Amino acid sequence: MKKVLSIVFFLMTTLCTFGQVFTDDLHVTSGAGRTTDYTQKEVELKRVGGSRYNVTFKKLAPMEYKTFGDFEIDNVMSTVDAETGVTTFTTSTAEGKWVNVTENAAIGGVTEGSKSTLTSFTATLSADKSKFVAELNFMTMGSDVSVVFGKQIDTAINTLTTADDNKYVAIYTLGGVRIQHLQRGINIVRTANGKVKKLLVK
Repeated sequence: MKKVLSIVFFLMTTLCTFGQVFTDDLHVTSGAGRTTDYTQKEVELKRVGGSRYNVTFKKLAPMEYKTFGDFEIDNVMSTVDAETGVTTFTTSTAEGKWVNVTENAAIGGVTEGSKSTLTSFTATLSADKSKFVAELNFMTMGSDVSVVFGKQIDTAINTLTTADDNKYVAIYTLGGVRIQHLQRGINIVRTANGKVKKLLVK
């Protein structure tokens, strides 16, 4: 009986650690401080051997509502804190690779298999393996891009003013779908001066 339980526990642990996808909020800062928040974004943590993993940011959108594709970081090493059980991930890899690129990727000079310089990457996995938090910085088209996944970022619900440069030119849902008119709830609006704001309609 103990052997059976041991095998079941091993299989469950293997399934959880060899390929787990986390869904959470994603916050991107790119260009000249332009920030965009996305909901329901996915990051895959895949064990490739020993304490070595690959981390893939699925459908990453480093520009406003323009999904580029999946951004893979390999040779990610893990260490587990013996007291808390929290796993910390780091990498010495200098580049991340783009796969499953979209037609929008050309805007950022990204093609299938192309690489972007990775300037930093850190991540943690909770002891119960349910919460993954990651922060990375990379460069594309000579511009720094900062990505935060699974961590609350303070953003205010902004209201629109009547100034011409604040007149909205595009409206999106929280999921990034462009719509023609404001709808109830939170709308994402892009103004004529290039800023992106959240607008709450009651």
